[in-house]
Amino acid sequence: MSFQTLLSIRARRVTPAAALLLAVVVSVSTACSRGDAASTARVAARTDTLSDSALMSSADLGRYEGSPKAPIWIVMISDFQCPYCKEWHDSTLADVRREYVATGKARLAYLNLPLQGHKHAMVMAKASMCASSQQKFWQYADAMFQKQKVVGNLVDVGPLLMSLADSLKLDTAAFSHCTRSNVVTSLVQSDLRQADQAKISATPSFFVGPFILQGAVPMKNFRMAVDSALVIAAKSR
Repeated sequence: MSFQTLLSIRARRVTPAAALLLAVVVSVSTACSRGDAASTARVAARTDTLSDSALMSSADLGRYEGSPKAPIWIVMISDFQCPYCKEWHDSTLADVRREYVATGKARLAYLNLPLQGHKHAMVMAKASMCASSQQKFWQYADAMFQKQKVVGNLVDVGPLLMSLADSLKLDTAAFSHCTRSNVVTSLVQSDLRQADQAKISATPSFFVGPFILQGAVPMKNFRMAVDSALVIAAKSR
């Protein structure tokens, strides 16, 4: 199943009743607003070459983490320049990984939603996909969140992104070529369209099984969502 198919299925399954039942959606005050970023999501030209197809597949699959047999998905919808995304990443992600991903209860995936108000967000999203194509998405994401405060003061984020790639032992020549490729642009724009179709307008947001959460949800509330989703998944077998 492709990442885009996964998001389409999750978006169709989420209902207002389900969201109300869970009742843990966090106020937008703990989320970055999308504004009119949807206007930047346009259909990209198809890539037809074998190398482009291979790059797209490896970059897309590289942002999955966890067992393919996990009964539910957790999809993180995020922006590397969003301070609330960093807050959730720093405070909660490790616990989610330990309790649910490492134990095979949930599979984790990432959807890029670079917000228009963050000047380097699109470039960083593309860089994350290039790291993903070399199976270093999550390590690279960690490194970018660690440098978030530095990024905001930069005119050109390119040298920093390249230095992070080098520090993670990526093939920097391939990484540099990838960042200029229409393939990763197409992937990020596809992410934007998926978020738009699911009516996601702020980061971080999450698909947790059949539920949608918004904001830097604390672990106790996130745990409630995941546990509820696991119960629903068990009943549907």
